Amino acid sequence: MKYALILSLGITILFSCDKDEVSPSISSCTYGSRELTRTNQLIEDIPATIIAVKSPTSPVITFQIMRGGTAAALSSCGLPAEFAKDSLKVTVSGYFLTFPRMELMNLSPLPFEVTKARLRE
Repeated sequence: MKYALILSLGITILFSCDKDEVSPSISSCTYGSRELTRTNQLIEDIPATIIAVKSPTSPVITFQIMRGGTAAALSSCGLPAEFAKDSLKVTVSGYFLTFPRMELMNLSPLPFEVTKARLRE
């Protein structure tokens, strides 16, 4: 009985620690009032520049992530506060985010959740 318990516990731990697969999950980020879901597209070490975006109708400044080689900006959900500086050169990692029927819309910035950021030289 003791060996069966140890064996079943070992098998459970072995199979529950699989890190190769990322399952989609609800993100804490929102786009308008829409709830967003992480895709399986973990993007790692994107060289980028943080851009401050000022609204003509609001005093709030938002930040977007501009990637080199593309005009499509990424949203900065999850970006640590110390990286929220205009023209700051960074390397970011994270997930693209989605919601139902998003593919029918022309969005800017693209929904993105930052999971890691570091300064770039």
